[in-house]
Amino acid sequence: MEGEGDDRNIAYMIERDECQGPVYFQKWYGMKPTTPIISGGMNALRLPGFFQNLGHGNVINTAGGGSYGHIDSPAAGAISLRQSYECWKAGADPIEFAKEHKEFARAFESFPKDADQIFPGWREKLGVHK
Repeated sequence: MEGEGDDRNIAYMIERDECQGPVYFQKWYGMKPTTPIISGGMNALRLPGFFQNLGHGNVINTAGGGSYGHIDSPAAGAISLRQSYECWKAGADPIEFAKEHKEFARAFESFPKDADQIFPGWREKLGVHK
C-alpha cells in the first residue's frame, strides 16, 4: 500500500497472462488472472493516491477500519470509500469533491491524522473546526 509508482507493474503482473516484471518475464500460461487486495490502514482519504499510484481501481478493497472507523457509521464509511473511488475516477480535487459528498467529507473528520498529512489546510477549506 505504501509502494512507489514503479510497483504498479507488479500489480499488473498478476492481472495479465504475461508481463515483464522488475526482474524477470512472467508467463502464467492461461492461469486465471487475480485481483490485488488492499487493506492495512486504508480509508477514503488514502484511496485516491493509491489508485493514482496503481494506475487503476481494479482491486478488492477490504478496508474494515476505513468503514468501521467512520465517524457516522460503518455504512457511511463504505459509502465514503465508494465516493473516494468516484473522486479519483473523475480526476476531481478531493477537497472540492468532499464539499458535495457528505460521507467523503466526514471521512476527513474520521481520520484527521491522515487528513492533516495528505490534505494540509483541509479544516479551513471544508469549514471544520476542532
